[in-house]
Amino acid sequence: MVKKVNMAVSQSKESAKSLNQTKSRASIQRMFDEVAPTYDFLNHLLSLGIDNYWRAKATSKAKKLLEKNPAPRILDVATGTGDLADSMAKISGAKVTALDLSPEMLAIARKKYPQITFFEGYAEKLPFQDASFDVVSAGFGVRNFEDLGKGMREFHRVLKPGGYAFIIEPMIPRNEVMKKLYLIYFKKVLPKIAGLFSKSSFAYDYLPHSVEKFPQTTAFTAILKKNGFKTAEFFPMTFETSILYIASK
Repeated sequence: MVKKVNMAVSQSKESAKSLNQTKSRASIQRMFDEVAPTYDFLNHLLSLGIDNYWRAKATSKAKKLLEKNPAPRILDVATGTGDLADSMAKISGAKVTALDLSPEMLAIARKKYPQITFFEGYAEKLPFQDASFDVVSAGFGVRNFEDLGKGMREFHRVLKPGGYAFIIEPMIPRNEVMKKLYLIYFKKVLPKIAGLFSKSSFAYDYLPHSVEKFPQTTAFTAILKKNGFKTAEFFPMTFETSILYIASK
């Protein structure tokens, strides 16, 4: 029995690595559809509730940059169950639109936040006109894009001149001691905790692999600039376990 369990865990990890290598839009959609019922609970549990602070931090910075705009239009991409979209909606006068490729995630988001307009779609082909939004945000979803460069060009396209992109992603700490502790939690502890509450251990094996593969700090700001953004900077948060990128058009 133990041997079978170990084999299943090993297969799940190999599948996660394989998804990271291919990362097709259809496979990402299936994965998020599968984890949707426990997604919110596990997000808050596994981050010890700090994910709410990260969203609030991004919203606070957006609010300051938009203080002269009485009615900003905001698009939240890869919205999941809509928590970042809801946070951004607290900015005075903001009209928020949100988009995700997972219909199961969107079904939950629409029940939680009926005041927000949700669309099904994906980042590489946003169903909006050029220069439609003052802000495009994305919380913990950009690393899942099938084509990162194309996704960033779409962010840039739908932003108004002078608009901003706000992107939150997990971060692997640069301090060697913190990095070691973080990876132990991320690779060994987190998938086991998630497995107690979710039918998809696969998704939480995929998570650390996707974070390790995603370009960090100056590597990602370089990608933002390469795909049209005039400026790009980053702000590590909570002992460099998460990072906020802000780019301007």
